[in-house]
Amino acid sequence: MKINNYIISFALGLAVSGTLASCSDLDEKFYNPDKITEADFSLLFASAQTQGHLFRYDYGATYHYMRGFGKMLGLGVSPLYIDRSQNNSIQRPWDGWSGTPFNEFIFTQTNTAYSKDINGMKLLYNTMSDEEKSENLVYMRCCDIIQCYAYQRSTDLYDDIPYSEAGGAFQEKFYPKYDTQEEIYTSIMERLKVAAEELAAYQFSSDIAKSKFSSVDLLCNGNLDKWIRMANSLRLRMAMRLCHVKPEVSISTIKELVAENRMLTEYSHDIGFEEQDKTHAFELTFFRGIDERGYECGAPATIIHDIMNYEYQEGDENGINRHDFDPRLYAMFQPDIHNRYIGLPLTFEEADTELSKYYTAQEISDMFLFNDMSSNPWESTRVPSMYNRRTYFNFDMQFPVMGSTETNLLLAEASVRWPDQFGNINAKECIKKAIDASTRFYYNVNKTMSYNESSLPSVLYVQEKAKAPELDESHLADYEELAATKFMNLPTLQEKLKFIFDQKFCHMNIMNPYEIYNEARRLVKDFNGELPFVSTPNIVFQERMFYPSSELTNNPDNFAKVAHKNKYDVPVWWTGRTTAAENHNGNALN
Repeated sequence: MKINNYIISFALGLAVSGTLASCSDLDEKFYNPDKITEADFSLLFASAQTQGHLFRYDYGATYHYMRGFGKMLGLGVSPLYIDRSQNNSIQRPWDGWSGTPFNEFIFTQTNTAYSKDINGMKLLYNTMSDEEKSENLVYMRCCDIIQCYAYQRSTDLYDDIPYSEAGGAFQEKFYPKYDTQEEIYTSIMERLKVAAEELAAYQFSSDIAKSKFSSVDLLCNGNLDKWIRMANSLRLRMAMRLCHVKPEVSISTIKELVAENRMLTEYSHDIGFEEQDKTHAFELTFFRGIDERGYECGAPATIIHDIMNYEYQEGDENGINRHDFDPRLYAMFQPDIHNRYIGLPLTFEEADTELSKYYTAQEISDMFLFNDMSSNPWESTRVPSMYNRRTYFNFDMQFPVMGSTETNLLLAEASVRWPDQFGNINAKECIKKAIDASTRFYYNVNKTMSYNESSLPSVLYVQEKAKAPELDESHLADYEELAATKFMNLPTLQEKLKFIFDQKFCHMNIMNPYEIYNEARRLVKDFNGELPFVSTPNIVFQERMFYPSSELTNNPDNFAKVAHKNKYDVPVWWTGRTTAAENHNGNALN
């Protein structure tokens, strides 16, 4: 057994080095065969949660998705791209300096970084006694949820991927097969169900064991109820994604989940991941990515006007007293140079007609050419409204992983998509709860922001005007009722699906572009082949991510079986489509 453990520990040494302990500590823990203990097992569990761009986003990937992928989704507006004179040619988001590394990143990260610690834990688990296995079951079932979360995102982006044999080098499976998306969905949904059931039945053997688990549970702080709810909400997400290809599975799964009633349905259930290394939070993570891509962080009119229902009225710059618009406006966006919330349009036509209502010709020119800044796109001299720097640069933020806003919107969709099956779901209440939780999240992040140019780490260009007022509870209550009533009175299913999608778009925005992308592609069939959002002009819509080019040489036989799908205009399986959606916004695409 000692020799066995020594081999495993040697193989795993690299996987955990530099993550949570000093080099000397790791030498003692991982190269001494007598030191393979539960503590080391739990260390791998902690490491599995801290991998970059899993529960909180990395600098590089964020930088690249803001440059291309986010523009395709219309999540933020760069003034340059609504200027006809500068944006006059077709752009393909999978090409160029950002396109290639971004398209390959999630595939590679899922099969390596997101798998290595968990695969190592499985090896150690298999060497344990029955008693040890029973004690450590909690780690394995939580790891199942982590791995399912990662592979759900990956298969949604790429379709067929290595799954059942991924990361199988320890079992001498160096050339993993590509499982179909249908097979992967079936497996993940079953794994999540089993994980939730076994965690629900699990009991810690002692307070010490419970405390030890809590100390390395960075995601849920030892709260097994949250892990169970996360697994169930993830099943709900995946069940709804099957609505066009396996509606019977969608309905039966959702019925089961609704009957059990243990999902992330309340604001208190929301799960977020707080960056552990505050010293390097800015330089290594999401924050630096959107700092350097502030060019694309203009506030979209599609959110401010179309979704939040806000329209500027003269005098609003001095204070707004009405309650007919979404109060998230103050926490999600910061006002323009004149202290107004003016969303930037996403079409050339609206840019031509709308901007001149609010800005001088010189201000418009300065916006388009970025002459309103000297070195950083977040400077106070910038003309347009932008995403709120005080909110999106709070290093103490619980970076949203999964929560009640998405869960309630999915439940609302189930009630309107299959009204004869889910009459027991109160769709109006679901809409209210979704908006309520989202609003409280953004206000809390804005309010608790304590970083500035003098703090450690520091952040520049946080303006006083970015500070949201105290949340007006009466405003929130009035708007929730207004929005939910509007939703209930919409006459068609398509309009209700669009409302639900818009709320996801608003809530997730630049902090979860992947789920917006997934949901948009799912809804194309409901929208008669059209996209449910406005994309940036002249950018081609891609139906899937491209596989890494290295697969052609590293895994040629298996890759050959899926190579015919590796095209931007081939929809993934669960869309139920063979025809690609197209972006019709712009003059270079026609």
